[in-house]
Amino acid sequence: MPHSRTHLSRAIENEQFADSLNSSSSLETDWAITALFYSAVHYVDAYLVVARSKPIDHQERERMIERNGTLSGIFMPYRELKRMSRAARYDIASYGPRELAKAKRLLGEIKAVITPRL
Repeated sequence: MPHSRTHLSRAIENEQFADSLNSSSSLETDWAITALFYSAVHYVDAYLVVARSKPIDHQERERMIERNGTLSGIFMPYRELKRMSRAARYDIASYGPRELAKAKRLLGEIKAVITPRL
């Protein structure tokens, strides 16, 4: 199982990758939103490692978020970011700057809960 710091490092790298993409291109914006979602995944996993938990898939991670008193407040932002990422990957959502700003805000809400606890 990767250490909490490893997940945190990957979360930061995904966020930096998202920031490096050209937000005027819908394809790159879609990938930026996907990278932001995976940043959220790694922030959550960094917390869960500290809590001695490791989800085996996305569904189990969502259940852990929903049932954990500390993480339950990020359940809705996490699910929305996941939904946006899925739409970008499978539904060719063609997101723009407004949606990218929303995804960044959602990730910010997740980070605000998790990072003080790492």
